[in-house]
Amino acid sequence: AQPEFDLDEIEDGKPFKFQARVAVKPEFELGNLEGLEISIPYFQVTDQDVDNRLEEMRSRYAELSEKTEEPAEIGDTLEIDFEGFIDEEAFPGGQGSDYPLELGSNTFIPGFEEQLVGLKFGESKDVQVTFPEDYHAEDLAGKEAIFKVEVKKIETKKMRELDDDFAQEVSSFDSLIELREDIKTNLETMSDKRRQELIKQEVLAQALGQCDIPAADAVVNAQLDRMLEQFGQRMAAQGLSLEQYFQFTGSNPEAFYSELRPEAERIVKTNFMLEKIAEEKGFTVTDEEIDKQIETIAKDMGLELEKAKERLNVLRNELQESMKIDKAIEYLVDNAIITEKKDEEKTEEVNEVETGE
Repeated sequence: AQPEFDLDEIEDGKPFKFQARVAVKPEFELGNLEGLEISIPYFQVTDQDVDNRLEEMRSRYAELSEKTEEPAEIGDTLEIDFEGFIDEEAFPGGQGSDYPLELGSNTFIPGFEEQLVGLKFGESKDVQVTFPEDYHAEDLAGKEAIFKVEVKKIETKKMRELDDDFAQEVSSFDSLIELREDIKTNLETMSDKRRQELIKQEVLAQALGQCDIPAADAVVNAQLDRMLEQFGQRMAAQGLSLEQYFQFTGSNPEAFYSELRPEAERIVKTNFMLEKIAEEKGFTVTDEEIDKQIETIAKDMGLELEKAKERLNVLRNELQESMKIDKAIEYLVDNAIITEKKDEEKTEEVNEVETGE
């Protein structure tokens, strides 16, 4: 973390003196990290999961036709202009033009979309809603509002038949049977990744509970700075600056830091724990292992191996430390007692997993 400086007075001809206060790695003892007991849901891909995925694909590749006389129904996509009012005054962020809204998508305030059902092209309506009590913008939470809405276009979906022709159009397969098999394979792959990630999260949480690790404020604050920077990058990818995000949500960086401080502390303490495990267990990473990791990264990123080596060779030390941490996590998982719940009510849902076609 950044040091804190105390500066003495600066005088011509005299030595310049200062003091720096630096956060150091904490000293702590690792708890008993072998035999940690964790319980996770039973992950299983069913025929219904495959059917759900096929329905998503049918919806994605549905043919759109415009309605000019028929009323809007759930599933239709409307293009609307809208403006929101509270106590007959327009409020910031409550306006939109040519906005595409699929009825039933639940992307608007609860109760908004249902009130548009039955409207026809060119019609207008005053939609009355109440913002949820936990709405992200505190100045709107719990308040009643009226949105003046005009319907400028209505498009409805014509679903395709699930047959071999559909499979050939949306994939590289010749038959619907082959497409179903591919979807199931992809769902099973993603389900296994989710299972492994959940095991990792549960084991780390259990292990951290066995250790009493102090974390200096300066280190936690540095982690919060990184989290804010990463969040800003995600917002920028959506065309939104941090300033705009905080303005729209009525928030600020201080509130962001306050909300995420517990998570930042958890990340910092977990990193300290894993570094100590790697050190005490004597985990090492060879040059051959680093080269193999670079090959894997190149393949995942679609880069030529030589180009990947050029980019990543300067990061060999960072890769080495990261791979030591991975070995520490693997050690915890390998020595954990894992129970999978097969209770049907607790079976993990996988139909929402995105897969490739």
